[in-house]
Amino acid sequence: MESVRCGVIGLGRLGTRHAENLAAAVPHAQLVAVSDSQPGVLGAFTAAHPTVKGYLDYHTLLADDDVDAVVIASSTHMHATMATEAIEAGKAIFCEKPISIDLDKTIEVQQLLRAKPTLFQLGFMRRFDPAYLNAKGQIEAGTVGRAISLRSISRDPGAPPIEFAKASGGLVVDLSIHDIDLARWFAHSEVSEVYAKGSSIRYPELAQIGDIDHVEAILTFENGFVASLEGSRNSQYGYDVRTEVVCTDGALFIGELERPHLSTWTREGLGRSTIQGFLERFEDAYLGEMNAFVQAIRTGLQPAVTVDDGVQAQLVATAINRSMRCGAPIRMSDILEEGW
Repeated sequence: MESVRCGVIGLGRLGTRHAENLAAAVPHAQLVAVSDSQPGVLGAFTAAHPTVKGYLDYHTLLADDDVDAVVIASSTHMHATMATEAIEAGKAIFCEKPISIDLDKTIEVQQLLRAKPTLFQLGFMRRFDPAYLNAKGQIEAGTVGRAISLRSISRDPGAPPIEFAKASGGLVVDLSIHDIDLARWFAHSEVSEVYAKGSSIRYPELAQIGDIDHVEAILTFENGFVASLEGSRNSQYGYDVRTEVVCTDGALFIGELERPHLSTWTREGLGRSTIQGFLERFEDAYLGEMNAFVQAIRTGLQPAVTVDDGVQAQLVATAINRSMRCGAPIRMSDILEEGW
């Protein structure tokens, strides 16, 4: 396939970023259609991109024969429904995480993909960040030896709007699931046990909907690898995402809070600007995952991140939430015995 004709469903911050990348920055990709339920949002985008078709109803985009592949960047509660309909329509699919906040629905999508094989890539974009890719490559090459443990920090500048939080699946599913995926990726193994503590300290309104603003989780893997994960909504100083991987012959330190080469010297003191949001921090990663998606379609190769990765990460997220509720470690075998 010389050119992959793409459609994007959902023109929020992330959907717009994907659409812009497909329109101008991804080789062999052609943005042919977008969909958003808000007329003003849709009209603004199509006015800036007059050759791109705009649909208020995403079903019309899925029925468009000019669309080979669809990017699902809608509200989380619609991911599973849209993914199911895109599978039935025979489209290649890129879906933002999570597939659903309901684990049963996530597994239903996994089972449907097994019955009707369709190229499906999930949006764990950190795997495509240049620094994370470099670290992974060094481990694979044996430069720092074998990975032993991981410490991952994900701190958002603040809590999301309460209406978003209600439909997000909570801090663990919305934020920490990225760290869970990274831990699995670096460990080359599956989680065997989870122990977690979390609470709502700064945002009591989150507690009222059963959510938290801080979590600490310890993951033990089948091969002995250990991961420590922190998820927080309390980083008032900026968007803080960092990972440390300790190896047998060295260590890797990925990510930094400060924006490089930007120091301010005044009479009041010295200052460094910090990264303020995920779109800025992972700009290259979002472009990288779209490049990988289009190339997977063109070559017929398996995507780098599959529905199985999404299911495994969500199983671990389920165990973390359960561990917080009961105050005790949770064996993954107990979760799996329940039929998941």
